[in-house]
Amino acid sequence: MRTIGGFQYATQPKPVPANTVVSLVHSASFLCLWHEIGMTGRKLIRNLRVGRALGGRNRVFDAGISWTALHGHRPRRDVVANLAPGISLALVRCAPPMQMLSVSRCGTTVEIYWPSGEAGVYLRCRIELNSKDRDLLRRRRLAHQTANHQSSALAILAMMLLLAVCGWIVGGTEGMRRALQGTAPRPDGTVISRESMYRWFGARLLSHAQVPELFAILTRVCGRAGLARMPELYCLPAPSDMNAYALGGPEHSAIVLTEGLLRGMTREEIAGILAHEVAHIRNNDTWTMSWATALRRAIDWTSLAGLALLRTRHNHGAMRASRPLATLLSAAPTLGQLLGLALSRVRELDADATALELTGDSRALIAALDKLERHHTGPAPMAVSAFGHDPMRLLRSHPATSERVGTLLNLTF
Repeated sequence: MRTIGGFQYATQPKPVPANTVVSLVHSASFLCLWHEIGMTGRKLIRNLRVGRALGGRNRVFDAGISWTALHGHRPRRDVVANLAPGISLALVRCAPPMQMLSVSRCGTTVEIYWPSGEAGVYLRCRIELNSKDRDLLRRRRLAHQTANHQSSALAILAMMLLLAVCGWIVGGTEGMRRALQGTAPRPDGTVISRESMYRWFGARLLSHAQVPELFAILTRVCGRAGLARMPELYCLPAPSDMNAYALGGPEHSAIVLTEGLLRGMTREEIAGILAHEVAHIRNNDTWTMSWATALRRAIDWTSLAGLALLRTRHNHGAMRASRPLATLLSAAPTLGQLLGLALSRVRELDADATALELTGDSRALIAALDKLERHHTGPAPMAVSAFGHDPMRLLRSHPATSERVGTLLNLTF
């Protein structure tokens, strides 16, 4: 444990691999899928050996696999073929025991450790990077950022179009104008003061003298983000909760950290969390989501007005012509809500990517996400994969942790 400004920070144990070597090949995205569905390390190896998984048009894996099963001190070897260069998986024994995902890096070699489901045994993914990989990563990150911005713009545009249609049903062209008139984006007017933060959240303002190392991290992250004004730091007295919030925009902002997060995260993991919140501030996501909320509320009210108008017409015998419009107006609030949630998920993924850009430390950010997942859902991983067609993901304001980790790995390796 380390103490910073009165808070004790957990230190991440360094895994010590045993003298047993087990090699596999696979993509980092599948590691996240494996971790999310809770498959044991040995079951994973048995499934990877199935020839059908390697062939066919809809194959799951892009490389062959070689592996060695643990059997006391005498390894048993079973080579498949086509070992992909630069990536290997291994079952290893580590001491001291780890309860969470761990990532370590030495030069151009990155190692990721997942608990395998067996006591003292962990699944290790080792990835070797070269200059071509780094060029590919830069292009991949740029493409990811462009896709996020396009998705955000499309979500806002779809909400505006839905509102315009509801307004047209109510009052034609004039109804469209009136519906859209009150939803134009305005400068962020969030009131952030010591009194309001205490009244809203019960949070107390932190000073540089209390947590100098925390402010040193924040100063470094804000400098890389190009923020002209540092956000204020608040601590929420919730020792059993691990969470963080960002309020405001680049001109005036605040970050709220719970006491449980400060005590349960390492210094590097807190840096990743702060970078994520600073990314929200730099990207002005509070303003964007406030605009989306205004659009969603306008859709709710306009659709209700439209339904009331159609009921009036129905009483005058225009029932058959109004049925399709009534169906659209009835579905409009739900569609607006789904579009708002989709926008929120995109902004979260973009904040993760920006945090990676600000810190350059994917391992700490991934470890922090893993800790938050286990804190909120328990030690057992969720049984739903973010890579599958899970309809429940449409109802989440945040992407599943496996999706976020998979995206970070894709932008790192």
